[in-house]
Amino acid sequence: MSKLVMVISDKEGGENLALTKAKSIATQLDADVEVVRFLPPTCSDATRQSAAQSIGELVQSVFKELGHVTSQVVTTDSISDWVVNHCPSSDDNLVVKTGHRSESLFHTPTDWELIRHLHCPLLISSNQKWKSSPNILIALDLSSEARHRKLNAQALQWASQWQAISDYQLHAVYSIPIPAPLLALDIVEQREYLRTHEPKAEEKLRALLDEFGMSNVTPHILAGASHKTIPHMANELKADLVIIGSIGRAGIQRFIHSNTAEKVLHHLRTDILVVKPSGLSP
Repeated sequence: MSKLVMVISDKEGGENLALTKAKSIATQLDADVEVVRFLPPTCSDATRQSAAQSIGELVQSVFKELGHVTSQVVTTDSISDWVVNHCPSSDDNLVVKTGHRSESLFHTPTDWELIRHLHCPLLISSNQKWKSSPNILIALDLSSEARHRKLNAQALQWASQWQAISDYQLHAVYSIPIPAPLLALDIVEQREYLRTHEPKAEEKLRALLDEFGMSNVTPHILAGASHKTIPHMANELKADLVIIGSIGRAGIQRFIHSNTAEKVLHHLRTDILVVKPSGLSP
């Protein structure tokens, strides 16, 4: 089966930039491209026809040198449900979407639904162009759980492929978790905790990078809540892309087991690639 890069065409902003990024990725991966624009079921036939013509012209202008590109207009009440059911469940496929963030607890953005339920990697594109010598930050989890090991492998594999797209500088970050009671009771000071635990964590991080033949990646060790430390490091590096793994959960489990990727999204203003191998269940 051919690799697929599916682009969710979004007229709210950043559409051309997302398509340009998708073109670079598809060229490197030798993947087919499918561009989809979504409309509500209540729209008129004239609106659908106009949208089909518009997206067809846009695809032709962006992907004119690239073969195996299709486009379509879909009417649906749920973009995320349609994409999840339509996109093949494969670690090699990719969905590209311009990000739209919301802080409301009672509104669930399509971005969040895709993170929770999509069975292939998701690139949430910012409105920032890629620099000529961009930085990639790979967020890794050094716990011994099998699902985290699989996510680490997937993140590192995508980083390696992404580096071939342009002259990327690769960085990896691991945040040493500090038990919340220790911080709340002022039993431990964050810098001292980092100083004590950093050597062992760095040794494990370097061993992981060596295992994947990525000794050229610059390691970074921090301490604290990863949904704060990852955006902090991304800002320090002026990263163009953050790669992070997400296990993905729905319903009450989402509140019992926090999803770091969702929290990181609130604080990042850069591209984020969320990987969730198809072999992992929510």
